[in-house]
Amino acid sequence: MTIAILLPFLLAAMPVEHDWSQALRQDAQALHDDAANNHPGPINTLDPEFAKRNDAGLALALNRAGEVRDFAGYWYAMKAYVASFEDGHMGFSTTGDAPKFDTKWPGFLTGFDATGAQRVVSRADDAPLPLGARLASCGGVPAEALAAENVGAFEGRWFIASRHIWRGGELFVDRGNPFIKRPATCVFEVGGRLEQVSLTWKAIAPEALTPRLAIASQVIRPPVGARMLPDGTRWYALSDFNGDPASDAGRNLPGVIAGMKADRAALVAAPAIILDLRGNNGGSSDWSRQIAAILWGEQRFAGLDVDSDSVEWRASDANISWLVKMREQRKAILSPEAGRWFDRTIAGMQAAHAKGEKLWRDPEDKEPPVPGDPPTPPHGPVYFITDAGCGSACLDAADLWKALGAIQIGQQTSADTLYMDVRQDVLPSGVSRLSVPMKVYRGRKRGSNVPLDPVHAFPGNMRDTAALEAWVATLPERGR
Repeated sequence: MTIAILLPFLLAAMPVEHDWSQALRQDAQALHDDAANNHPGPINTLDPEFAKRNDAGLALALNRAGEVRDFAGYWYAMKAYVASFEDGHMGFSTTGDAPKFDTKWPGFLTGFDATGAQRVVSRADDAPLPLGARLASCGGVPAEALAAENVGAFEGRWFIASRHIWRGGELFVDRGNPFIKRPATCVFEVGGRLEQVSLTWKAIAPEALTPRLAIASQVIRPPVGARMLPDGTRWYALSDFNGDPASDAGRNLPGVIAGMKADRAALVAAPAIILDLRGNNGGSSDWSRQIAAILWGEQRFAGLDVDSDSVEWRASDANISWLVKMREQRKAILSPEAGRWFDRTIAGMQAAHAKGEKLWRDPEDKEPPVPGDPPTPPHGPVYFITDAGCGSACLDAADLWKALGAIQIGQQTSADTLYMDVRQDVLPSGVSRLSVPMKVYRGRKRGSNVPLDPVHAFPGNMRDTAALEAWVATLPERGR
């Protein structure tokens, strides 16, 4: 009796064994088919190479399957496949069932600085290099080429400078990628002299590595909230636009926005307003629209020319089901405008799908005029701070706020293609999930994979909030 009771428990607790070569074949094929059946790319006449990229990515992954022996091989082969789309909305991540990596480092990490140099930004006490040492080459490969080969090929969009800052810290992290050669000796510039350093790779725990990688990428995610600086400047931390009501953003943003609305008179009279997007990688654009409506008024939206001319959706069963699920999940926090958008989009896609049409064009994508006079705009400058990870709905916010008169400061943003609004699926192996865009913009004013550069570039580290505050106080618009 005791054995019968315990055996199911013990079996459930045992790790699932995978044939990682077969898992790669299975998941890569699922990725390919999902993109073919649900992504707008294969039927986008303005992107005739999409299907070829998808086929080539699958072919490379299947070819690599013969070399794959463990989870790391599977992971990096899939990463390279997804990266080949050069699209930040083609996403790939692990689930809770994924194995852990055996991670190593040589006792230091490098990161890209504002000039494009790779410098030591984090080190162990016994590291062979000081902070600030500049990487010149490894094994005869120049630093820039090494980062492109060992990191960029598995991250994608390496032609965007902000991606170097965001992901460059991975160069001296070894997670067992079998498709690259781990550096053994490197040359660094230290104190004006070139020094060759032999690397000794040793284990590092994930909880020790994570904060070091954050330093390398200058990542900081201040909790969503509002505060007032001593001079009356209003500072809003908007580090996430997640549309899930159960997320931290979904719980905290409604209160922040309600506070802005209730205190609008004092808010627009402030000497400056700071919309801090550090750490914001996207989510729902409805949040930024609600903020814009408070600061500038919806009446000003109709005359703007920042969006696309139109939007087309891939009208598939999977995409329609996802939108129905999202509408239900988020109904408690949707603005009336966002609720109408969900209803219109779902109905339009269902009608197109019923007629056998693969694309549905939204005929009402433009903002309708709002009657009445707009409210008084902010008295002082409105700044929005971006970092290298700002993408998707964060970029939508930047486009909108910029058109309304806000000033971008901080770092160059990330960038996105014209494919947007993702649906997520767990892949057949169960250890990873895929994100696939469902719509394509037509005539968007910001081009495909074009980042936004700040009016004022912050010369320091984006993690240093105190230095950032002091710098913002010196900006020229503050004295006008």
